[in-house]
Amino acid sequence: MKKELILGIDFSRDYSQLAYIDNSGNPQSISMGTKDNYLIPTAVCYNKDLDEWSAGEEAINKSRLENSTLYTDLPEMFTSETDRELLEKITSAFMSYLIKLAVNYSNGRLIKNVLVTVNEVNPEISDGIMKVFTDHGYNGDDVRVISHSESFVYYVLNQNSDIWINKVYFLELNRHEFLLRKLDVVKGREPHVADVTVKDMSDMLTLDVASKDMDYADNTLAKFLEEELKKNVVSGIYLSGEGFYLEGWHKTLSTICRNRRVFKGNNLIVKGAGYGAKENFLPPTLDRYLISCKGRTRVRVVMDVNYKDKDSTVTLSNIGEYWYQAKTKVECIMEKPTVAVFEVQDLINHTTESFKVDLRNFPEREPNTTRIEVKFRYITENKIEVQITDLGFGEFFESSGMSVKKEVVLSEL
Repeated sequence: MKKELILGIDFSRDYSQLAYIDNSGNPQSISMGTKDNYLIPTAVCYNKDLDEWSAGEEAINKSRLENSTLYTDLPEMFTSETDRELLEKITSAFMSYLIKLAVNYSNGRLIKNVLVTVNEVNPEISDGIMKVFTDHGYNGDDVRVISHSESFVYYVLNQNSDIWINKVYFLELNRHEFLLRKLDVVKGREPHVADVTVKDMSDMLTLDVASKDMDYADNTLAKFLEEELKKNVVSGIYLSGEGFYLEGWHKTLSTICRNRRVFKGNNLIVKGAGYGAKENFLPPTLDRYLISCKGRTRVRVVMDVNYKDKDSTVTLSNIGEYWYQAKTKVECIMEKPTVAVFEVQDLINHTTESFKVDLRNFPEREPNTTRIEVKFRYITENKIEVQITDLGFGEFFESSGMSVKKEVVLSEL
């Protein structure tokens, strides 16, 4: 019986890529027919006359036929006004095509688990991709959707530790944007935090500018990186995207290649997806690390409580959760109406801020006879909400119906 396959998919605007986990536990890129051809056009075509969907290079070719509609920029469609039913058909056609490619490449092996990585995770794209795979018979637990920043973390933490002993930079220059991702592995008490920040540098440099005036592009980037490397200790730098395959980055390379490891390639993200799939679907090896990046919570939120006459805390949200999934509901016994205290702990910058919710208008009762419900959620990536409701105390005291709600902007604490 053939061993089942674990698949990583880089689902990007222009091209997508595939990688599978080999028998030694490492991701291997899947080529398209010819050696070193790993890029799959992220495109879908529908031909009305034939009532036929096609994807990838075939979609581009068939889009030249009469009554054909070509769909590109597929990941961006999830946050557009595109009809949801149409979007589901487009996504289904593309993902089915990728699965078919992987099955054919592996001589018919079953795809057991799939991890899809996209530039940024949001509820729309996560739910949309998950629905397509579950509609195709996958169990929800067998599919994951993560961001490119998370793939970057998974890739780097699976390399030799001398690369990430200090900060790691990942520069990606493509036709849509120029991004700088910075990874800082903050070690201390476990769990350690792998924190990624993303800077859009498209205002400074674009692929179009680099294609027309390489001397300007090289001087501009070299000057920027020289200043960056004076302020930050960087032990590894990765270059990716169409822009870094242009000739002429002499000053840039001279600047960054001093006393650090430098790599160039276009498969870091898909291999990171492979490592991420391995981490999610096989026994984990990086469970001592929490990933903090855009789309995930960057702080821990706790509520101060007294348990068995000792001061303690209840964790409402931890660092590294997807903000739109970070919801908690707990019940507590309140000794008397008081002021509830909450802490926001930043494990990256080693700071703790607090905020309070005043419950002193709740009904006065006998000590320890008021049960309260504490609901916690993120409203946006930077705003949280706490709602505390009086539940009464069984048959002894009915709920007063009183409830207090407080919203907190994390960046303003």
